[in-house]
Amino acid sequence: MSDNRFVNALAGYRGHLLALIAGALMPLAFSPFGLFPLAVLLIAALFLLCGCVTPRQAALRGLLFGTGMFGFGVTWIYISIHVYGYVNAPLSLFITALLVMVLALFPAFFSYFAARNHRCFADPLLLIAFYPALWVLFEWVRGWFFTGFPWLSLGYSQTDSPLAGYAPLLGVYGVSWIVALSAGLLLVALLNRVKKLRLCSVLALAILWGGGALGNLLEWGEPVGEPITVSIIQGNISQDIKWLPEMRQPTLDLYAKLTREHWDSDLIIWPESALPSFYHRAEGFIDTLAQEARAHDTDILLGVLSLRKNP
Repeated sequence: MSDNRFVNALAGYRGHLLALIAGALMPLAFSPFGLFPLAVLLIAALFLLCGCVTPRQAALRGLLFGTGMFGFGVTWIYISIHVYGYVNAPLSLFITALLVMVLALFPAFFSYFAARNHRCFADPLLLIAFYPALWVLFEWVRGWFFTGFPWLSLGYSQTDSPLAGYAPLLGVYGVSWIVALSAGLLLVALLNRVKKLRLCSVLALAILWGGGALGNLLEWGEPVGEPITVSIIQGNISQDIKWLPEMRQPTLDLYAKLTREHWDSDLIIWPESALPSFYHRAEGFIDTLAQEARAHDTDILLGVLSLRKNP
């Protein structure tokens, strides 16, 4: 069932380069770009690149895929460390590159074990049963290992796609599995020589995506009790000036003003760490605002940093 054309076309450095390019394109499947079909196509490309190569070669391709994927997908880490953490550029770059390499190990492990069990192109058992489950296993481990870093899990790329209809039932890893399953079905439909299997794969893809689209039309929850009015306020304070000492009071004044404009709401929600201060330094401000909220029968949900000394 293997096809020498694919073996020759994907041999050596060409397959390695394609793996790097495929990984680099993967962030485009996620917000804000939202090109969600790319997730299926690029995972299918990785599945294909793992075929008919040795496990060591497959691991290298998985590593290159992960390097491209996370190298472009977690650039915000460098910005957070260098721009907002005030760490010098070389050290920030080193830390970010180290993180990218660690994250890239997970696609590398996937590719290694995939190649160890690979027999030929378009093997339906591998592409439909084994590969998707193996991918999600390593995705889950990445979200758990060393407290986890679930950034760029495939399921998150489908927030605006028909597959989002499965999220209330299966969660993000379930949607990731369906993305990987779709990639496997696509390869079977395109490459398998058995016509019935190709047709069954196309039908399964239609059912999967059609079922997800139907799920998007359903109401998965029911309201409990009386509805409440909620206001979400955003001060839009730029992160590069948020923690400057001279911005502390203007920020407090701005959020107090925005809050007082919505006393008619049942709940007012602030952004995470909106207050550029520790709790003990802003306690008076918070208490005053809490008293006003009680007077208007309103609740405020906010987050603030706290500082505790070890005993």
